[in-house]
Amino acid sequence: MWIIEDMHMAHASQLLKNGPEVLVGTGSEVSRRLNRSSARRAIAVTFTDDDEQSAVLEDVVRKTAKFLPHIVRQRQQESLERIVGALLPDIAIPDAALAQARMLVDAKATILRSGDFLPAGEIAKLAGYSDKNPSAQPNKWKKDGTIFAIRHKGVDYFPLYALDPDENYRPYKAVAKVLHVLGAAKTGWETAFWFAGLNSFLDDRRPQDLLASDPDNVIAAAKDEVEGVQHG
Repeated sequence: MWIIEDMHMAHASQLLKNGPEVLVGTGSEVSRRLNRSSARRAIAVTFTDDDEQSAVLEDVVRKTAKFLPHIVRQRQQESLERIVGALLPDIAIPDAALAQARMLVDAKATILRSGDFLPAGEIAKLAGYSDKNPSAQPNKWKKDGTIFAIRHKGVDYFPLYALDPDENYRPYKAVAKVLHVLGAAKTGWETAFWFAGLNSFLDDRRPQDLLASDPDNVIAAAKDEVEGVQHG
């Protein structure tokens, strides 16, 4: 006979402190120990004389008893969080924040629909790299700072306009210099917005359109951008 002593849920704090006790033995042996126990509740499991079955069942019961306090604590914490959540008022989102969020969504949607960005595999194909690990080279370029990427739904997308078709679709040298100038101040998305935006330094032309024809001016525009931010 197996006996599992189990405190009533009303006494969960005591259960968390000591945990349930597992008693193993014959019926008379367990009965004597139960008579000395202060537990308010007990669960008895009986089985025939089967050593293999007994060993398996004992192992299962002991493991269950070991983790029971943790389960109770977790349920208590979840209940507390639900109560706190129910009592808290809804968070008011300022109109300005909503408007800014909508602008950001629109800007990202414009970039994604532009066709200017491709996943690493497509970039690798254009550059003639192996199909075995197509993302390896674009990711190496990104790590080396010779190209950047935007991340959308867990996938990196690389700018097609940053690749020179006359050099087997390797990144334009000016791209690395621009990224170096912009530094870590801009995220991949912010860098994409900068390349796609009309730039007054470039006579309201987009930096991405001038990488092939006027790279030095694009680099100068990046320096102007950084200096403008620094001088506020």
